[in-house]
Amino acid sequence: MRASLGRVSSRLQQLFPGDAPVLLDGAVGTALHTLGWPAAEPTILANLEAPKLVGTVHDGYRAAGARVLHANTFGALLALANDTPRRLAAVREGVRLARAAAGDALVAGCLGAFDLGCRARHVQDVLHVLVDEGVDLLVFETCNAVADAGHALELRAELAPHLPLVVCCSSTDGSRADHDRVHEALALLAASGDDVEPGLNCCRGPHELYKLAAAQEELPRWLKPSAGLPSDPMDDNVLAAFARAARQAGARWIGGCCGTDAGTVALMGSALRG
Repeated sequence: MRASLGRVSSRLQQLFPGDAPVLLDGAVGTALHTLGWPAAEPTILANLEAPKLVGTVHDGYRAAGARVLHANTFGALLALANDTPRRLAAVREGVRLARAAAGDALVAGCLGAFDLGCRARHVQDVLHVLVDEGVDLLVFETCNAVADAGHALELRAELAPHLPLVVCCSSTDGSRADHDRVHEALALLAASGDDVEPGLNCCRGPHELYKLAAAQEELPRWLKPSAGLPSDPMDDNVLAAFARAARQAGARWIGGCCGTDAGTVALMGSALRG
């Protein structure tokens, strides 16, 4: 794999001077479900209805050594479609809960990058709340379409030009066409000239994510693999091995996605320190 040497998001770099590895947190939804949040309910509602559970998740990741906590806002564009005031209240509380647990860690305003063009008004409303609540950076996750990557750039430029931006692409079914979409989206981000850190998240597990990262002309430095398919999750030690290999290849911001928890992140942190 070719190490990432040239392109650096300067705003993100200002938050983390130097080149030491930065441990990210893991899945919020997985951890909430483990603690008893109903799988059928939108996880963002937990910010309003079970704030102690959300705080427990963030506290666990902070104790594991995570230096970036993603607010429990990933699903904000999908939940409560007919109740905008409640959705925005859940976003606001999500940032506040992450901030309460963060200490000297940073808080990322996190959004799922699904059909951003079709959800333009909702995205703008949510981004206004994230900015008003003072998130330290914006992270668009699970983007596998060129159009959505472009919309993420436009939204940051319009509504939060001062904030660092990470856009994480992700595979869906693992097909050739699926991987091609990821390559095209990452290429758009790299060629945009904007101050953005391209990344990868989820991708059906650490093996697929690593192969996708290896196929890029320049290594994405923000990597958050899932634990694998729900029917066949990887052992935490596999995620730790991924963290070590990704760091050696040039990645800097490393954490977990679906299926990971504080124990996973703690092992990944140990691997990065080692």
